[in-house]
Amino acid sequence: MRQSIALVASICGLIGGLGHGRAADLEWEVESPFRYYRVASSFALHEAAFQHVRGDAHGAPPADIIYRTERRLNDPDCRDPTTPATCAATGRTHFEESRLGWAAKTGGSVCYDKSDRPRHYLAQCERRYSWGAAREDYVLPAAHTVVMHLSREALQQVTGQCVWTWQPHAAGGAAGRKAQPCGGKLTIERVPFSLDPTASGVSVTVQLPDGRELAEPNVTVEDLLVVALGDSFASGESNPDRPVTFSAAREMYYDPVNSDTRDDVASRTFREPKTRPAETIGSLPDAADWRSLPKRLMEDEEQALQYRPTSAEFRAAFERRGAEWTSPDCHRSQYGYPFRVSLELALENRHRAITMVHLACSGAEVVEGLFAEKEAREQFDQPSSAMVPAQLDQLSDLICRGGTAARHRLASYALPVYASGDTRIELRNVTMRWCPPESRKRPIDVVMLSIGGNDVGFGPLAAYSMTESAGDLAPIAQWIGRQIRFGPEVARTYLSVLDRRLKAVRDALADGFGVAPWKVVQTSYEPLQFDESGGLCGASPTLGLDVHPKLRLSSARLQEVASFSNELLTRLECLTDTARRADCPAGLATGHGTGFRLVTEHLAKFTRRGICARDPARAAADGIMMAMPRRSMRNGEFEPYSPAHALPYGHRWRLFHTPNDAFLTANTHREGISPFDILQPAYAGLYSGALHPTAEGHAIVADTVLPYVRSIIDKRAVTR
Repeated sequence: MRQSIALVASICGLIGGLGHGRAADLEWEVESPFRYYRVASSFALHEAAFQHVRGDAHGAPPADIIYRTERRLNDPDCRDPTTPATCAATGRTHFEESRLGWAAKTGGSVCYDKSDRPRHYLAQCERRYSWGAAREDYVLPAAHTVVMHLSREALQQVTGQCVWTWQPHAAGGAAGRKAQPCGGKLTIERVPFSLDPTASGVSVTVQLPDGRELAEPNVTVEDLLVVALGDSFASGESNPDRPVTFSAAREMYYDPVNSDTRDDVASRTFREPKTRPAETIGSLPDAADWRSLPKRLMEDEEQALQYRPTSAEFRAAFERRGAEWTSPDCHRSQYGYPFRVSLELALENRHRAITMVHLACSGAEVVEGLFAEKEAREQFDQPSSAMVPAQLDQLSDLICRGGTAARHRLASYALPVYASGDTRIELRNVTMRWCPPESRKRPIDVVMLSIGGNDVGFGPLAAYSMTESAGDLAPIAQWIGRQIRFGPEVARTYLSVLDRRLKAVRDALADGFGVAPWKVVQTSYEPLQFDESGGLCGASPTLGLDVHPKLRLSSARLQEVASFSNELLTRLECLTDTARRADCPAGLATGHGTGFRLVTEHLAKFTRRGICARDPARAAADGIMMAMPRRSMRNGEFEPYSPAHALPYGHRWRLFHTPNDAFLTANTHREGISPFDILQPAYAGLYSGALHPTAEGHAIVADTVLPYVRSIIDKRAVTR
């Protein structure tokens, strides 16, 4: 149908050639096209970086456009970014703002409600434009704002007033007319949008002062619904929208004897003496106490006060200065690769608007995550906040006219279920309530999916690599009520039934949303076990892990996990398309494959940039900077740098966060127990996103996913 409209427009242009200019004489773009943002300034931040990176280039953007834009947005404002200390010493006007990352500037006005329970996308979102505000259906907008102007060529030797007129394509639509200086821009406040292409858009003409008339008969916005589902490798885990900031003068002291901790110990500052540490870690600087760690910059310090650490006042202030996420229950952030792909789609085609629904959630797997609710990552001690609704339920509620009440189409799926660490598997029928096709607001254009890692035990395998025994983290396992450490022998049992789980995902997307498999882009998992030479991590067991003495990377156990990871990647290839490999097992529940488009090209870009990788040009210095900042009892200073100067989104060679990085970026503490408990640093390291891609890593993944998404959009345009 779109091709028919374009053909008609071309014919009209030829017939009216004596009185009308070329369509290229008029240029237009969608105002604020990324519909997740309520205000145009948030998108403008990305637009400015995108345009700077592209310059005057024409044609297709460079293959790494998202990575280049990421660096433009997140390079800190300093002359020497070599280390946090040198960057702070050479910081310019916007250093403090820039070091916190671009997302910290955009989270205040979005079409997502993280205050309500359950957290959700707004069914109706008030978005602000240059002309005013409009309350829009988030999933299916009725109109978009378009800005038009004469091209540079058309403006030559044209001065005075131009008269613009526009007429909606839909019958009965209200026409518009406006006279204004020819060099100005015309804003058409509401250009109609409809799933019926013939009812979308407007035709526009402009009469020049000399009597000539220019026309653009097809100002029609392409609005795409892009959905992201899955786990922490899509959610943006370890990259909060606003990272934690730390004090330059106070420390957090984790007491191994008394988890409630004495006030005098927990509140020490640089001016107070310490005793020698009772236990040491190999990578600690001389005379540093492993129990002493960076402390969040809190309001009492800013007001020259000091809350008693055991007081409710302290706990409340501590929580208020936690990391800020798009959705804290899922550790979902704007740095996740699906978010970056969606933004790029809006940036590279300004005749397009993007409606993005990003639901990926840290810790999610097929059963607990997609089909059923799962435990919240944090803030679970608040009312009605313990659980996150199933992603498929959230999506169905959002798309269905009438919400939950209108979802009455039942379908059952046989899913293998098991408890973490238990090799006993049973089949369970899970019944889903879908929205009937006739009640869905619109089709989904693209799905980005990351799933399977938690189904086989990504978290417990990581803990297996970094700890000597399950007893080291036993209290943490009790906190969350599940086994959090096991080896590949257990994971292989879960891998054996992953095909049944992915078959259910394919069937549910088709049954519940009408999504054909070719519209699903699934990402494989990036290898994180390699150093800068391509060797296996573990030669320096505490490199990047000295946040807690129980964390030590074992080369032998890491090799076991790496071998299993290769088995997982191979199985994912077989589960999407058995034609990809000659060694796929027979009898898979997915048959010849799910038909999802599995992305693997990005994996090679991570093979020398794992969790222990140092910059090859300055390996020794980079390794020093990977240590946890601690106060030296010798000179009273934080070493190797002040945590107040941390660069959570500055460029690093490694593309994964270490436990130290995770502590300094998200600093997640377990709620409901003392914030000074001796295992809080280990919890903060592990549950703040250790072993997950950095913002740069997500940008690299996004660049690799982007061509797949473009091809789906192109195919969709042809088949509509």
